[in-house]
Amino acid sequence: MLAQNNRVEPTDSNAHENSTSVQGRHTSSSVIKSRHSSSELINQVDYSENGVLPHEKKTLKRNLGLFSGISFIVSMIIGSGIFISPKGVLRETQSVGLCLVIWALCGFIALLGALCYAEIGTILPLSGSELNLGIGSVHARTGDVLAFVFNWANTFILQPSTIAILSLTFSTYFLSGVMDSCGSPIELVKILAIFAIVILANVNALSVTAANRLNIIFVILKTIIILVIVMGGLVRIGKGTTNNPFSVALAFYSGLWAYGGWGSLNTVTEEIKNPKRNLWLSIVVAVTLTIIVYVLTNISYFTVMSKDELLNSNAVAVTWGEAVLGPVSRGLPILISVSTLGNVNGLLFFSARYCMVGARYGYLPEVFSCIQKQRLTPLPGILLQTIFAICYCIPSDIDSLITLFSFVSWVFTGLTFFATVCCRFTKPKAHRTIKVPMPLIMVMLLVALYLIIAPVISSPNIGFLVAALILLVGLIFYYLFVFRKMQPTFMKKMNSFLQEFFDLTQAAVNTEV
Repeated sequence: MLAQNNRVEPTDSNAHENSTSVQGRHTSSSVIKSRHSSSELINQVDYSENGVLPHEKKTLKRNLGLFSGISFIVSMIIGSGIFISPKGVLRETQSVGLCLVIWALCGFIALLGALCYAEIGTILPLSGSELNLGIGSVHARTGDVLAFVFNWANTFILQPSTIAILSLTFSTYFLSGVMDSCGSPIELVKILAIFAIVILANVNALSVTAANRLNIIFVILKTIIILVIVMGGLVRIGKGTTNNPFSVALAFYSGLWAYGGWGSLNTVTEEIKNPKRNLWLSIVVAVTLTIIVYVLTNISYFTVMSKDELLNSNAVAVTWGEAVLGPVSRGLPILISVSTLGNVNGLLFFSARYCMVGARYGYLPEVFSCIQKQRLTPLPGILLQTIFAICYCIPSDIDSLITLFSFVSWVFTGLTFFATVCCRFTKPKAHRTIKVPMPLIMVMLLVALYLIIAPVISSPNIGFLVAALILLVGLIFYYLFVFRKMQPTFMKKMNSFLQEFFDLTQAAVNTEV
């Protein structure tokens, strides 16, 4: 099922301190060696035995500048969360004041987490750096297992399920605005969600530039909506509090869901111009702006609505609009739904790169490491994410999905923070454009542990067991297809067929900075 892993030994001993090769395992040994160092050797792999011939190596182009990086992060973060999550945060805190504190703290956590990702990304400017230099560097064998399960969870669970959640949110809001009713047939909601996924998948498959420009349009639209809400409110703080410290973790889940996307730019490091500067700078600017916008937006909500009104609202922004904008608010659900598509567009863009990075390791069939020859887009990854996202549109319990995949996500986010600490010891001489203070990294590790353990204690449910089973299935696949190196005979034919059918070529790693 998975690609054979031909590894190349580094020839430059000095390079071992500075970078890590994507190709980190040897077929000649059952024990994985240390991740190799020279990024110049990443592409020296013979694919001829596996059914995908490279023809001519092409790289992803560096089309994303500072503004594009900022807009992509803002587009990934600001979506349905700020229009829906305030209810979840307030429900768990029971205090307007604490609710605002949680929103600010969530932003601070997102910023610190993103900077940890950026530190790894500036050591080795390759797409998916948190995978190939981070989690994979924890330990030779253990790190490889964790990296595989991380890629497994992202490729088949986290990314496509989030695309499905946001697409269903889009269709629900859109139909409620068009049909003037929240009781739209569930079949129609799902059909529209699938249609949106297919359209945006085509945009991403056709052109990186088109996807980037569409993303900027979505960012502008989101900014307009947020500004309208912020300008419509004045400060008013209510009363109340919660005495359950574990319930606050669920409040953080709702808040951090709204901040989700802060680590996404690492996925496309090879397409960023001057990544050692623009990666971390894009993160700092984008997340800081989002924190300010989110806190002001929540202040506006509490200015217009009482605590009970907000808790009884199914769509906080729509309820706010009805109170402030009157008849004009009829178009607000449509605007919110369209802005949510920006997240879907960004997720399709980033998730396809996760597939490509995983295939470079041999965690996925090697055809997923290819790009379309003429358009230079990771078409196989886009198709895979589209198919799974459509499958995830079948379930309709969005709240349970958010809790389930927030749990899984924070397991691996915590591992990435741990990997950042490990890199300080395994790569002590590597040049770091940005270096997060060690105490702050330890704080993030504690936050991750809290967000993993506290919800299980506070509100145990079958969802956490399902998450554990999904990860267990990933371990089974690792044992069969990576450790035991099982190679189903049909995979070679499938790789060749897909390459010829879609006119694919092997994607060389873009190491130029």
